[in-house]
Amino acid sequence: MSTSWGGNIIVSDNKPQGSIFTVTLPLTSSSKDNIEAVVNDEDDTITEEVTASEESQPQQKPTIIVVDDNMDARLFLQRSLDNDYHVLVAENGREALKLLARNKDISIVVSDVMMPVMDGIELFQRIKGNINYSHIPVVLLTAKSSEESIIEGLQLGVADYITKPYSLAVLKLRLRKILDWAQNVHHNIATGIEIKASEITVSSLDEELISHVIELIEANIANIDYSVVQLSSDVGMTRGNLYKKLMAITGTSPLEFIRIIKLKRGKSLLDQGRTNISEVADKVGLSPKQFAHYFKITYGQNPSDYLKTGRDNTQTDDK
Repeated sequence: MSTSWGGNIIVSDNKPQGSIFTVTLPLTSSSKDNIEAVVNDEDDTITEEVTASEESQPQQKPTIIVVDDNMDARLFLQRSLDNDYHVLVAENGREALKLLARNKDISIVVSDVMMPVMDGIELFQRIKGNINYSHIPVVLLTAKSSEESIIEGLQLGVADYITKPYSLAVLKLRLRKILDWAQNVHHNIATGIEIKASEITVSSLDEELISHVIELIEANIANIDYSVVQLSSDVGMTRGNLYKKLMAITGTSPLEFIRIIKLKRGKSLLDQGRTNISEVADKVGLSPKQFAHYFKITYGQNPSDYLKTGRDNTQTDDK
């Protein structure tokens, strides 16, 4: 049977029961644009799966939530931050949680402390106690200026604790510093520099999650069949939720994160004096071509050149 897209549908018997439906569609120039990464090299094909949420999107302003029971105060912040951020507003912690549930990719929550219904401290605790939101930095605005109050807030894991009256310029700078820190973390992970759970997370829940993910990948590092589906199952999260968490914390998809851990182990083996690149690739569950391809993307040179010229320099950088 032909289709309106110029393809074909073939139905065949699947003994002992059921049927097999085979759909073929022509690959046009427009459909090629929707394929994220396909690398073909003789008998070795490396394919990245992409979903609509994973496709590259135009650069957008970060989204933040401003929470304050004083209407003038929250509208002032909304207008003041509008050039740099997409600003959502809520009049108390409960309304802020509703916004979090309805909106994905929230970058920062800026909240007053003293509010009716749900104050800023309870909102912060709810965010940090929910695995879906625990990666979101929270900045608290408070009239309490005592050193004890500030220390208490920072010890709880608040990203920043700003006392009123505050300078708008200072608030803007601190928000930018939080986002710059996250971008720096993502860059370091993508280039294989640093993956210490305690240094790339802003909550104990996230630290535990990343530590667990790394442990699972390392325990299955030589298993070429260890997949994102299996990792998600082992972590106890849906594939979609794991994707969102890793993208928020590390800037990488689960598939990319698995690969980065494998490459770091492979690099470590090379640093230890292993010179057979095929054996090293096998020990980290990659084909030699996959290992060489992604090693060069991550570290800027292929494994053989790294063994000859780059190892000493990179070892120094990692210390």
